[in-house]
Amino acid sequence: MSVTTEAPASSSVQRNKLIRQLLVPVLLIVLWFAATRKGAIDPIFLPSPEDVWNSFVSLSPLLPESLVASVTMTLGGFIGGSLFGLAMGLIMAYSRLAREIFGGVLDFFRPIPIFALIPLFILWFGLGKTPQIVLIVLGTSLVIGVATIEAIKNVPAVYIRAGLVLGAGRWTIYRSIILPAIFPHLLGAIRVAAASSWGLDVAAEYIGAQVGLGHLMIIRVQYLDTAGILVIVAIYCLLAIILDKIVVALERPLTRWTEKSAGKGIVGAITGAA
Repeated sequence: MSVTTEAPASSSVQRNKLIRQLLVPVLLIVLWFAATRKGAIDPIFLPSPEDVWNSFVSLSPLLPESLVASVTMTLGGFIGGSLFGLAMGLIMAYSRLAREIFGGVLDFFRPIPIFALIPLFILWFGLGKTPQIVLIVLGTSLVIGVATIEAIKNVPAVYIRAGLVLGAGRWTIYRSIILPAIFPHLLGAIRVAAASSWGLDVAAEYIGAQVGLGHLMIIRVQYLDTAGILVIVAIYCLLAIILDKIVVALERPLTRWTEKSAGKGIVGAITGAA
């Protein structure tokens, strides 16, 4: 009896949640239709939905090759930058000598806007894929590296003391206590790095790319094709959402021992009834 009464209630909650989530997007789309139909906004600033669709149809023959080029370069830079940043953070957190040698270099590069390095990358690496991938790797590795170091600093000291009391050595504590403790906290930084990697791809393709979504955007800008630019922006948004969902999907099986993965967590428990 309890199953039959709880199922409709759960369905109603999910339906109400979906309605609330779609309320603002639907309202924005309606306003977009109304504003462009009545000519309240110049099409050069905001084209109509029909113009955006027509631009998508005209660009569709070029999209497969551009998607493959951009996705390959972005994923390669994201994965390479994440692994490099994670290794850099772990080594610097483990070794005081490594912190003393490389800590100043990291502190120097961390505040520098990555996009400001594009002219130097062109001078150092020339035009082509090499500076593009290096740009994405650098931007991603800085995010992951700093997050790794900060996560290790915030590991509760009671975990370390418990390991020492049980006779664990330095490497055992680092491997069996610190690494599992920081991994759930790194997933937030990985999601940030995954989202920023697509923005870095756009900037990277300004470095002499001959194919890719960023290259298509450059051409659309030259022709003042706002509808085409919106199409490419929408594709980038969709790709970023897909990559973010993949990272989130990997979070639960990889962090099943944490309270956040086991249930709603503290925030969910507090706000669940709202």
